[in-house]
Amino acid sequence: MSSIKVVSSKLAAEIDQELMGPQIGFTLQQLMELAGFSVAQTITHEFPINKANPNMKKNVFIIAGPGNNGGDGLVCARHLKLFGYNPIVYYPRRTEKQPFYKQLISQLDFFKVPILSQDDSDNWLDYLKPENTLCIVDAIFGFSFKPPMREPFKSIVDHLIALEDKVPIVAVDIPTGWDVDQGPISETFITPKVLVSLTVPKPCSAFINPKLTSHYVGGRFISREFANKFGFEPFDYEGTDQVLKL
Repeated sequence: MSSIKVVSSKLAAEIDQELMGPQIGFTLQQLMELAGFSVAQTITHEFPINKANPNMKKNVFIIAGPGNNGGDGLVCARHLKLFGYNPIVYYPRRTEKQPFYKQLISQLDFFKVPILSQDDSDNWLDYLKPENTLCIVDAIFGFSFKPPMREPFKSIVDHLIALEDKVPIVAVDIPTGWDVDQGPISETFITPKVLVSLTVPKPCSAFINPKLTSHYVGGRFISREFANKFGFEPFDYEGTDQVLKL
């Protein structure tokens, strides 16, 4: 990781602010769409569907938190459905912060993606059977996480940790239980099989063990000049890929 440029949480927030500022004009919805697509494409790289094997597992269990990280997970689920996977979303604490989150839910309903809610807190694990699940997407917390971890997410993460050796976990930008700058800071934290850093890796990515975790960067929407302004080189994405394995 020493050769890969990372940016602090403060600088990453400044990058997002400028991207969504009046001069560039991205919207939060656009960036979330690109982030969710990046996570979905990472899954196609790490866990490709083998059409020659009709018995291959295709279920992807996405756990979405109440913030933007959760929104990335909702977008990811839609793209996975279109890519031929069987996504199942557990969204226990829905946000009313932005109206477009409801639109994301409506889109998942349109594609008949199962969405579990807080009402399913007693039986959500029935949908997460290791023998049927290809991978889990951790889209619970992002920049906003500060310990202690509260319910219902503490119990959810405890269950995920128990499944780590049976079902690979794909973390969106910041693994749950990790601080964006300091890495694992909670007593309860996820060790992902795959980490998808969005736009540019954050300092926490230096704490992953490359023998245990594959690391991708996603979010192909900035120019070389913009990247250089913030002190890093853009990544050499291949072809039309939205993600790059580091």
